[in-house]
Amino acid sequence: MDVLFQPPINRLLSGILLGIAGLFFSLSIRRFVFAYRRAGDLSSAQLFVRAIRCLIIALTAAAWSAGFFWNQSWLLIIGLIILCQELYEGAILGAALRTGRQIEKGQTPL
Repeated sequence: MDVLFQPPINRLLSGILLGIAGLFFSLSIRRFVFAYRRAGDLSSAQLFVRAIRCLIIALTAAAWSAGFFWNQSWLLIIGLIILCQELYEGAILGAALRTGRQIEKGQTPL
C-alpha cells in the first residue's frame, strides 16, 4: 500500500486540517446565525451563500484530514471534487444574487 506521507507528517497534516475544518465550521455557524438575524434584508441571501461556502470548506478539510490520517487517497480526490463543484455553484449563485441586487437598485448589471 502506498502512503501519501510518512507517519509523523501525515498525522501533523491531519491535525492541521482538522483545526481548519473546526475553524471554518464555527465561522459558517456564525454566518448562518448572522444571515438568519438579517432575514428580509437583501444582503441576507448573499450572507447565506457565504455561510454555505464556509461549510463546504469545513467538510472538505475534514475529508482531507481523514484521508491523511488513514492514508486513503480516494478521500482526498473526493474532497477535491466536492470542493470544486460546490464552490463553482456558489460562485454562480453569488453572481446571480449580486446582479439581482444591482437590478433592484436600478443600476445596470455588468
